[in-house]
Amino acid sequence: MGCLGTPEEVSSIKTGLTEWVPDGKISNGEYTVEKDLGEMSLHFRVENDILYVGISAETHGWVAIGFGGGPGMKNTDIVIAYVLPNGTVEISDSYSAGFSGPHNPDTFLGGYDDILSYSGREDENGTVVEFSRPLNTGDKYDYPIPTGKSFRVIWAYGPTDDFQSMHIKAGHVYVTLEGEK
Repeated sequence: MGCLGTPEEVSSIKTGLTEWVPDGKISNGEYTVEKDLGEMSLHFRVENDILYVGISAETHGWVAIGFGGGPGMKNTDIVIAYVLPNGTVEISDSYSAGFSGPHNPDTFLGGYDDILSYSGREDENGTVVEFSRPLNTGDKYDYPIPTGKSFRVIWAYGPTDDFQSMHIKAGHVYVTLEGEK
C-alpha cells in the first residue's frame, strides 16, 4: 500500500476525498493510494465498484499500467495511453497473452473496451493520464480488481506516441486498495 503520510493524514485524505474528475491533473485528495516509482507515479481510488487511476510520467510518449497476470506481461490486463500534441488522448484497454506481448486491444480478441472515462495532458514535465473502469468488468480479458488484498500491478512508459515502441523503463509493484464495494 502506498504511503501518503502520517496515519492522521491518511485518515483525513480517505474521509475527505475530493471529487474525481478526469482532467489530466492529479489533485490532492483525489486518490487514496500512491506509488512513487521515481520518474513515474501511480495513483488509485476505489468508489462504488469503480477503479479510478492516475498515471504521471516524465515522458512525452506512452504510459501503461497492467493488472494481475505474470510472469512478465503474460495474461495481464493492460491499459496503454498517450497524449497527442493537439491534446487528444489515445487509450487502449488491452490484454497480453505472452511474456513480452503482444498487447492487443480487448476488442481485437473478442472482449470489450471497459474504460468508462479518461483524460490526459502533456506539458514540459511529462504526461498525465487518468481513467476509470469497473473493478469487475466481466470481460475475460480484464483482471477483476480486488479490494482489501494485495495484487500485482505492472507499469511502463515509452519515448514516443506509439504503442509499439519499446519502453524506456518498466517494473511491477504490489498494491492493496480499500474502498466502497
